[in-house]
Amino acid sequence: MKRLRFHPEALDELDAVVAYHEGERVGYGALLFDEVSRRVGQATRLPRSGTRVTGFPEALDVRQFALQRFRYLVIIALVGREHLVIAVAHTAREPGYWRDRVR
Repeated sequence: MKRLRFHPEALDELDAVVAYHEGERVGYGALLFDEVSRRVGQATRLPRSGTRVTGFPEALDVRQFALQRFRYLVIIALVGREHLVIAVAHTAREPGYWRDRVR
């Protein structure tokens, strides 16, 4: 059984983007949350289906999963049987700001 954890900062990001989009348009926060949930589920079932992020050792398989409706990436590190959600990153935000979360 694979374990899935969220980095505390990734949880904060998810809460913030859901609240922001819900405030912009009622129902959009839930849509974004559902889409993030689907990408996390995809990463759990098909971990190699995300785009590999370069610049990490082979043992740290870091992948990004793009949302379809929203301009966000879900960044997940696949280490053994553990999957760690590193970030829920807007595509226009500074690229790689989350890299120091991967250890």
